[in-house]
Amino acid sequence: MATGTTPESVSGQPRDAPGRGWALALAAIVGAEFMLQLDGTIVNVALPTLQSDLHLTVAGGSWVPNGFFLAFGGLLLFAGRLGDVLGHRRVFLAGIGLVVVASLIAGLAPDLEVLIAGRILQGAGAAICGPTGLALLAIVFQGERQQRAFGLYSTVTGLGASAGMVLGGLLTWVGDWRWSLLVNVPIGLVLTVVAARALGLRDEATRSRSLGLPSALLSTATLTTAVYGLVHAAEKGWGDRWTLVALGAAVVLAVILLLVDRRAAEPLLPLAVLAGRERAGAFLNLVLLAAVLTSFLIYLVQYLQGVLHLDALRSGLAILPFGLALLVSTQILTSRIAKIGLKTRAVAGLVVVLAGVAWLTRLDGDSTYLTGVLPALVVMGLGVGVAIIPFNMIVLTTAPPEYAGVTAGVLQTALTIGGSLGLAAMLIPLTQGSGGLAETISSVFVWASAALAISLLVALVFWYRPGARRTT
Repeated sequence: MATGTTPESVSGQPRDAPGRGWALALAAIVGAEFMLQLDGTIVNVALPTLQSDLHLTVAGGSWVPNGFFLAFGGLLLFAGRLGDVLGHRRVFLAGIGLVVVASLIAGLAPDLEVLIAGRILQGAGAAICGPTGLALLAIVFQGERQQRAFGLYSTVTGLGASAGMVLGGLLTWVGDWRWSLLVNVPIGLVLTVVAARALGLRDEATRSRSLGLPSALLSTATLTTAVYGLVHAAEKGWGDRWTLVALGAAVVLAVILLLVDRRAAEPLLPLAVLAGRERAGAFLNLVLLAAVLTSFLIYLVQYLQGVLHLDALRSGLAILPFGLALLVSTQILTSRIAKIGLKTRAVAGLVVVLAGVAWLTRLDGDSTYLTGVLPALVVMGLGVGVAIIPFNMIVLTTAPPEYAGVTAGVLQTALTIGGSLGLAAMLIPLTQGSGGLAETISSVFVWASAALAISLLVALVFWYRPGARRTT
C-alpha cells in the first residue's frame, strides 16, 4: 500500500497532476457513496406499496430495510480488511458490481424470500464498496484536493438519506416499488465504467497477509448481532427478551473476538488503528453524531407526516434544506476556514449542531414548518458540514497507511452502530408518557442535545486536556 510519500496516480499520473483523472476518480467514489446512501432509505417510502403487492405484514416488510442494514453493518470490518489485503481499487469495483447484481435480483423478486436475499446482497456489496471507497479518498488525493474530496463525500452522505426518500417517492409514484431497486442497475454500471477508467485495476503495493478468517467471522457475527439487537430495541423496546438476548450475545462474541484477535499473527483490528487520543476522540464523536443525525432524520420525518400531515414526497422535500445547507457548508464555508485547525473546526461545528437541535426542543402540536423546523434544519446542516470533514480526516489521515481499509471500516462501523443506537435510545423519550407524537417529539431532541453535550465533553477530554497532542 502507498505510504503517502510516493504519490500514486489515479491513471498513471501523480496525484497532483492536472487533468480530468482526479475529477473522474472523485466522481466514481462519491457517486458510489451516494448510491449506497440511497439504498439505505429509498425503499422506505415504497414499503406500503411493496407490502400490498407481495401481501406482506408490517413485520415481514420491515425485513426489507433491516436485511440491508444487518449485512452492511456486519461486514464492514471484514470488507475493510479485504481492501488492505487484495487492493482497494479491485475490491471497490467488486463491491459496485455486487450491488448491481443484488439490485437486479431484488427488483425482479417474485416473493419476499428472494427480495430479502437481494437486499442482504445489496448490504454486502455496500459494505465492500463503502470502506474501500473511503480509504481511496485518503490514498488517491492529498493536500487541498483531499479536503475538497472529503467535503464532497460528506455532502453526499448527508444528502443521500433525504434524497433517497424523495427519489423513492417519485419512482414509486411514476412506476412501482421495483423501480426504487432497479434504479441501481444503470447507475452502478456507469460508475463501474468511470471507476475502471479513472482508478484503474492496479493497486498500491500490498504485502502478503492473512485475511484472518476466524476474526472476520467473529467480527461479522458480533456486529450483525449488535445491529440486530439495536434494531429490535428500536421496534420492541429495550426490555424485550430478544433485544436483551441479541445484545448479550453481541457482548459475549465481542469478548471472544478480542481474545482470538490478540493471538492472531495479523489481527483484524490492530490496536494501532484505535491508538491515539485524536483518533479515539474522533471515533467516539462520530458514534454520538451518527446517533443524533439518524434519529433526527427518522423521527422528524414521523413528526412531519404524523403531526404536520405532509405526505411521503413532501416530507422528503421538507428535509432537503438540511442537505442544501450541508452542501453550502462543505463546499463553500469549509474553504474559507481551511486554515483553522481540524479539532477547532470540529468542536465549532458540534456547537452549531447543538444550537440547531436545541431549536427543535420547542416543537409541539402547534409548531409550523417555517418557524419550528426550517431554521433548525439550516443551522444543523451548516454545523454538520463544518464538523464532519475534520472528524473523517483526523481518523483517516493519521492512521497507519497499511491499515487504511480497516480504519475506514471501523469509521463506517462507528457510524452504523451510532445510528442504530440513536434510533433505539431516542425511542425511549418518544414513547414515554400518555401523549402522542406532538407532545413527545420535543423530548427526543432534549436527549439529542444531551448526546451532543457529551460529544463536546469527549472532544475536550481527548483533545485538549494536558498532554494531548496537537493534530496538524
